[in-house]
Amino acid sequence: MATDLKRFTISITPKMEADLDSAKQRRYYRDTQNDMIKDLIVRGLAALKDEDATERIQGDRVS
Repeated sequence: MATDLKRFTISITPKMEADLDSAKQRRYYRDTQNDMIKDLIVRGLAALKDEDATERIQGDRVS
């Protein structure tokens, strides 16, 4: 079965592991760990885009 999904491996600190375990129990208890990680990546990338847009707007105001 062909797929467009890419696979990769990351290393995390014990603190990150504890935070992920906590998030899994609190918010992602119905999701797989894979789906949780994908959602966190999507949310993190969206937050970066928002920060970039805010910085551009603030930069325009300073000019």
